[in-house]
Amino acid sequence: REGMYVAPGEAMFTIADLSEVWVLADVYEHQIDWVAPGKSAELRVPARPGRVWEGTVDYLYPELDPQTRTLTVRLRFPNPDRDLKPNMLAEVVIYGGPRRGVLKIPRAALIVTGEREVVVKALGDGRFQPVEVVSGMQRRGEVEILSGLDAGDEVVVSGQFLIDSESSLQASFLRMAE
Repeated sequence: REGMYVAPGEAMFTIADLSEVWVLADVYEHQIDWVAPGKSAELRVPARPGRVWEGTVDYLYPELDPQTRTLTVRLRFPNPDRDLKPNMLAEVVIYGGPRRGVLKIPRAALIVTGEREVVVKALGDGRFQPVEVVSGMQRRGEVEILSGLDAGDEVVVSGQFLIDSESSLQASFLRMAE
């Protein structure tokens, strides 16, 4: 403002070229396998409803935030109309593309207890077996299975809670009888 003093080392103003902007997004730890430089991304901001900007993943920061367990990713978006402003809130979608050759099951088949992840494997002849698994990515109602199942294994999708609770009861009765 007119009449103000400026001390040495104090910034008088900042000049920025907003024809292209960087957007910092946090990606959950279990999703970082899908993110890589060059992948395409979309950006939406509440201040500009109905508008979509298309950009790319520019840089993945080297370490995760220990509190949020997220990785910061820098995205680059063209902004020719300069409608995107610094510090706007945004929703970002990064298109990682499908992973090929993975074992996946319907999300409904996975039982998550908080301590472990289990599926009920159909053994045939009306027999079932609870199997501990390690799950990976989840998308569109499907879950990647990293270990615990083999290709071709059949899992129960409906009623597995009843089967799992019945097997838990039977195991408890066996332990009591011993």
